[in-house]
Amino acid sequence: MKKFISLAAVSALVVGVSVTVAPSAFAACTGNPAIYFQGALTGPYQETGINEANGVILAIDKYNASKPKVKVEYKSIDTQASGANSPALAQKVVEDECAIGVVGGMYSGETLAAVPIYEGGKVPVVSPSATNPALTNKSAYFHRVVGSDLVQGPALAQIAISLKSKLFIVDDATPYGKGLATIVKKTAGKIVVGTDGVTEGTTNFTSVVSKVKASKATAVFYGGYYPEAAIFIKALRDNPATKNVKFIAGDGVLDGEYIKLAKKNAEGTYLTAPGQPMEKVAPALAAEYKKKFNRVHGLYTLEAYNAAYVLLEGIKAGKTTRDALNTWLGEAVVKVNGTTISFSATGDPDNIVMNQYTIKNGQMVWVKRLS
Repeated sequence: MKKFISLAAVSALVVGVSVTVAPSAFAACTGNPAIYFQGALTGPYQETGINEANGVILAIDKYNASKPKVKVEYKSIDTQASGANSPALAQKVVEDECAIGVVGGMYSGETLAAVPIYEGGKVPVVSPSATNPALTNKSAYFHRVVGSDLVQGPALAQIAISLKSKLFIVDDATPYGKGLATIVKKTAGKIVVGTDGVTEGTTNFTSVVSKVKASKATAVFYGGYYPEAAIFIKALRDNPATKNVKFIAGDGVLDGEYIKLAKKNAEGTYLTAPGQPMEKVAPALAAEYKKKFNRVHGLYTLEAYNAAYVLLEGIKAGKTTRDALNTWLGEAVVKVNGTTISFSATGDPDNIVMNQYTIKNGQMVWVKRLS
């Protein structure tokens, strides 16, 4: 039976890498327990990572301000969202005897690479934004607070179908981008008129645009992240034959940096995300975030805050070893900002939502809830 935990008023909330055995008891830590954030704090994906990390910091600061019996320290590893970087950095977390949990990873590829390391170290992980379906089959220590691409992919396909479009699908070959594109293609069925692939970091989409033109597609789905999406949509808009093609993408593109990079080309993009609009579901927390960090929250700031809040509630309940905290995660029901979080046996959330967004007048705008 799951244990229900109310939202506290004070919080308003691997190949080639050796795996170290986890400390047998948290008592080995000589300081405060630490919650780590895993994600990109530098590099091309840092916009998402910084906003998520700040969400974790805000949750921990509010928790510590409530004068708990056990205070918690914030630490981080900067993976730059790279699956090549994350295993060695995850190993450092495992070897930190004070590390009791991780909020992360940020993107699916880096998380898939790190999860076996955390499994070996018995470190509980709660991701705010990694959506690849395979993740919840990897480890009894992995959890996420958002729905997977098994929900997002069909939602994106339905948008394309509702537009009565001829759909061309492009992916960036990453676990996230290719995985999501595969689901969209399967669900969209007969409206798909062509596909193509690029690689993460691609800067020239000329050949892809030519294929879109030849297919006579009226909509394009891009499975990938915002740096490349901004380049791709500009290339589409610059070609007279594809300038009016509708652009559809998932949460990897839904970021303020996409708007900065794509500029006016981003207007009208069809986007989805399992992330909640923080300004709507938690306006007081959104205002507190802006005041504290002097910046507007990002898409997954709220989910990162909520993920940290769940771990903090476990610590407050006296679960101060890695295994005890992980067991608690499988049993607890925690009311957080905008939803209630509990995890299924696989680590997926019991409550799953999917939202549609767009870009209007240079701003990310929530359109409607899809599920």
